[in-house]
Amino acid sequence: MSDDGLSIGLLLAEPAMERWALEAVERARRDADASVDFVVLPADEDSADADGPIDAMERYVTSALEYGAWTPVLGWHRLVNTPEHYEKVPIDDLEWIDDAEVVRARPEPADDFGQRLPASVVDRIESAGIDLLFRRGFGILKGDVLTAPTHGVLSYHHGNVRDYRGRPPGVWEYANDERSAGITLQRLTPTLDGGEIVVEKTVDIGDCRTWQAVEDRLFERSTEMLATACTRLEDPSFETTKPDDLGPLYTCPDALETVQIELKNSKGKLLNNISG
Repeated sequence: MSDDGLSIGLLLAEPAMERWALEAVERARRDADASVDFVVLPADEDSADADGPIDAMERYVTSALEYGAWTPVLGWHRLVNTPEHYEKVPIDDLEWIDDAEVVRARPEPADDFGQRLPASVVDRIESAGIDLLFRRGFGILKGDVLTAPTHGVLSYHHGNVRDYRGRPPGVWEYANDERSAGITLQRLTPTLDGGEIVVEKTVDIGDCRTWQAVEDRLFERSTEMLATACTRLEDPSFETTKPDDLGPLYTCPDALETVQIELKNSKGKLLNNISG
């Protein structure tokens, strides 16, 4: 553990990190002297790298049920034409994580919605003296894990929660011709999207002609925020804020909205090609 900075734990959906999240952690290590001392992964049979063949059709059907008409767009964007910020880096490739304690957890359903980590995992987080958990997996978290670390659980929302909750990141701001978009780093509470704001940022997107450009900018501008959060949380005088109002909860575009957004996006790509 770091003698000066915070001791961080990672909640990961798989034994890999998206490149943008990895950069955020590495900046926290470098700029805030934080150390990564704990990693929680899904139980083997629940994880993306579990043994045994994965039925591609079943996975596609599951995605279609969750993302609807946006599924083909998302599949092309994430799997075929993957942007750099979504590229996966195996944690086995990271030397600085070699000494971290790694545990596997099978979450349990919460009473209303979301899920809880088993008490045994929460106990290990507490006994390890973890100051802060950074969530990149395990969905909507409830229960004692939210208060087990000294400074709670931090999670990004690539949007301003006062105006744009839900998903996909940057798409609805683009569709609604917004000139700016927000990024929020919250300390989670049991209230969906109603956590305590530790860091927030407003990003100019007025020159972005495609929703992919909006997304790129949001992820690029978010990587420094975790280091800022670590520094702020170590300051006894720092106080988090809570949004007075929460914006509407957006979901993936339906069939008509997908067509409209993609037509606008195609025009933007054409303008980009013309302007060079």
